[in-house]
Amino acid sequence: MKNTAVLLACGVLLGPISRAATPAENLAPNPGFEEKLGQGWLLPKPQFSISDDRPRSGAHCLKLENSDPKKYLLAGARPKLTPGRSYEFEVWLRTKDVKGGDNGGATICIEWSDAAGKYLGGCYPHGLRGTHAEWTRVFDCTGRIPTNAARFTVSCYMRRGATGTAWWDDVAIREYRPPVVEMLTTDHYRDQADGGRVTVRAGLALAENQLAATAVRAELSVLAADGKCTANGKQVALTGDAATLEFDSTPLAPGAYTLRCTVRAADGSEIGHADLPFTRVAAFPARKAFLDEHRRLILDGQPFFPLGTYWGGIKPDEIALYAKSPFNCVMPYADVGRAGVDLAWSNGIRVIYSVKDLYPTLRKNLKDSAAARQAIAQRVSSLKDHPGIIAWYINDELPLTMREELCAHRRWLEELDPGRPTWAVLYQVGQLRGYVPTCDVLGTDPYPIGRKPPVLARDWTRATREASLGAHAVWMVPQIFDWNSYHKSGDKLAPQHPPTLAEMRAMAWSCLAEGANGLIFYSWFDLWKMDKPKTVDGHTPAREPFAERWRDVTTMAGEIRDFIPILLSTEAAAQPQVTAPADCAWRALAKDGVTWLIAINNHERDAATLAFHFAAPFTKATARFAGAQPESAGADWKLTLPPLGVQCLKFEK
Repeated sequence: MKNTAVLLACGVLLGPISRAATPAENLAPNPGFEEKLGQGWLLPKPQFSISDDRPRSGAHCLKLENSDPKKYLLAGARPKLTPGRSYEFEVWLRTKDVKGGDNGGATICIEWSDAAGKYLGGCYPHGLRGTHAEWTRVFDCTGRIPTNAARFTVSCYMRRGATGTAWWDDVAIREYRPPVVEMLTTDHYRDQADGGRVTVRAGLALAENQLAATAVRAELSVLAADGKCTANGKQVALTGDAATLEFDSTPLAPGAYTLRCTVRAADGSEIGHADLPFTRVAAFPARKAFLDEHRRLILDGQPFFPLGTYWGGIKPDEIALYAKSPFNCVMPYADVGRAGVDLAWSNGIRVIYSVKDLYPTLRKNLKDSAAARQAIAQRVSSLKDHPGIIAWYINDELPLTMREELCAHRRWLEELDPGRPTWAVLYQVGQLRGYVPTCDVLGTDPYPIGRKPPVLARDWTRATREASLGAHAVWMVPQIFDWNSYHKSGDKLAPQHPPTLAEMRAMAWSCLAEGANGLIFYSWFDLWKMDKPKTVDGHTPAREPFAERWRDVTTMAGEIRDFIPILLSTEAAAQPQVTAPADCAWRALAKDGVTWLIAINNHERDAATLAFHFAAPFTKATARFAGAQPESAGADWKLTLPPLGVQCLKFEK
């Protein structure tokens, strides 16, 4: 994130930004473990110790020796950070025979909680496995820390289940001041237009750079290949975190251009800028699938709402059962090949095909980027003619430190198969703006049941949509699995349960209320795990028969499938003024002149009354589902939903 080469590879080149003359202060306590041999750090002994074995700097470093995979040990310190800001952090590591653990055995993390000690989030970079005799840098950026965070912890540790020896030295935590123009995108798919108005959206970081929206303005220039300005746009709106600009692409000759958004101070001086490649085409080529201006997937010329689940491989008996359900697609993790896609296609099921693992950092047989591109080319070229594939799955929660690689993979997919979009799914909600250039479709995977309130699905969908300022499609990944399926030896078990039908409905419809353009649930294979739960450390979760779980899942999916024509409608709906408790979600839509309203109460214990005021009165409202019924008073309507209640209302004049 810090160097121009990375940003240029992503298709967004950031201009100058205001920086302090000296590096930001290192906020890590006792970063080299020199002061009184580890003062400021809580060191579980005897596994953790202060060592003089080849420190990277100074006379000491931190050492961990662990031979028991059931021991989960962390050396922690309490840095003084500021809520609402972002922080870069790093540590230098050596390892010997480190094995086991998830996403790298030895690493570092920063976590934050509220004033009551409730966990709010964290940043967890991939670490090191095996033997690394030389000091190796591990680093990441937190993204914006929530404003209600009050306590912070930095930890040097091995991931749960890891064993071996590791050394840490020179911890650094510094405030990260992002570029003033943090992100740039357009409302056109892949930033291509065949004429007409183009809306440009710039994500701004004014507050982080001590700037007020009233003291700056945004400008848009359209630069030709020779760098000369051929057109200018106009600023439509500007706030502390976004600018909207417009220009007419019709007069431009077909070819490649650069869109430059420049932020200027009141005196006209430049504060920062960002560039975005843009293409004016004479006409769009034939495409199997693309995203239209309403962020809908257009498949074979028709709007399509992806409604599916994650799979491992594709088996004949399972896909035959699945084909009888309301779902229309699958996302297999496995490289199922043409035979797998044929099997799904013959059963009327589409496939989102995975290329998520074809990175040198994930595959030992891929030595460099050239080998990765060749592997992707082989896979795509052998499959891109298949009518059953609707998109490419390009990234499964890979860190933003890989942004250069992620952008390169997106570029390769566009070149190899211009006819299908790419989809990335992240849990890094605080860093989503940084992922905007890496894919065509963004998604996140909130899995709250058993850990957090169901409203998390609403909040993550909103954050995902807002990351691109509404310019990118959003395919969300809601939870249908039980966290019990992922318990490992040594876990401290908390009470868990699989999502109930009411919880699944509330999460899924909350995603739709926040504008999700597709839902791919996680996961089909976990439903089978729940049918045959494994015993871990003497604990066996209660069996959840597949037939019962599948009945609930398909009931929920059937309700969504029947509503898809309304979700795909582009008609403008009458938008009410809404008064509702904090955990609620709602959305107004219209089809064939009829206004629809979906409403969800995400609270797990309390009922919620939502009040809707329309500019013009409706005479009748019909509830689509059993249960809560609307109350009317002309232009004002009320709906009282039970805990986790969902309702769709059809309004008539």
